[in-house]
Amino acid sequence: MINIHARCEGVFIGHAIASNYDPSISMAVDISESLLECKQFNGSDILSRYLFLYHTKRSEIGETTKYLYQIALNKIKSIDNKSDISRQDLIFDQSIINEFVKITDGKLNGHTAGCGPAQRSFPLALCPWINDDDLFDLSMEEAALTHYNSLAGQVAGIVNVICRSLLKNKSWNNAVQLAFSTPRLHSDVSSVNMRYSRSAQPVVSTHAAYAPTVLNAALHYIANSNNAMEAIEKARAKDMHYCAPIVGILSGALWGIPLDMYKNRSNDVQFQIIGNTANKLGNQWTSRHDHIVA
Repeated sequence: MINIHARCEGVFIGHAIASNYDPSISMAVDISESLLECKQFNGSDILSRYLFLYHTKRSEIGETTKYLYQIALNKIKSIDNKSDISRQDLIFDQSIINEFVKITDGKLNGHTAGCGPAQRSFPLALCPWINDDDLFDLSMEEAALTHYNSLAGQVAGIVNVICRSLLKNKSWNNAVQLAFSTPRLHSDVSSVNMRYSRSAQPVVSTHAAYAPTVLNAALHYIANSNNAMEAIEKARAKDMHYCAPIVGILSGALWGIPLDMYKNRSNDVQFQIIGNTANKLGNQWTSRHDHIVA
């Protein structure tokens, strides 16, 4: 019997285990803290946290977001050539963010359809004050903070809608079908629904980070596994960097993560931060939906 709190915890822990604590889990903590503090989606606040994470720790936040950081830094220095930059200095109006994102896309020759947003934005699915009907669109908005190509946002939206449905006790097949019923999906995204159960590979060769390709593989490994450990092991064996975090997210939401998979890390500081963040989001649900079990 898995309650909704355990599923929330499973999403975070599944990501951490599958990705071996890659920086996208730190970005997920960032977005969680923003959502908890602001009690709404605040794109400027969220992006400032991502950029400050790189500014202070040089975390591997992805080439697209790192390039955007450099544009933002140049913008700050053009106004005030200060060396001591705070997170507040990295808060920009949405119109300026849009400009940064478009410049980044141009410099990267339009190659901004990566899976980074799908790896980091799952806390949107864990916030009960974000309505089901708004979740996909907010996932698109979150992705557009860094990735100009809408495919990145569509795949993030698919992952988050599946995750939300699993939290609310829908079956795997129903959760997937609901996500893919979203109108106006790009053909590369919608075709995943017809292919993922048969093969982890796309029909044509793509970059390993191309969001629809990563989504296809992630759904394949889960659909062809019996538990979280099996799905995560399959993903890690094939694609440690791109697919595995998403498999961890969805596996945790579907099955929960058994204690045996992480008990040796329970005293790790980073793990405790992740666990505390998951508990804060889970607690938002338990007061409203503590009757939901599977």
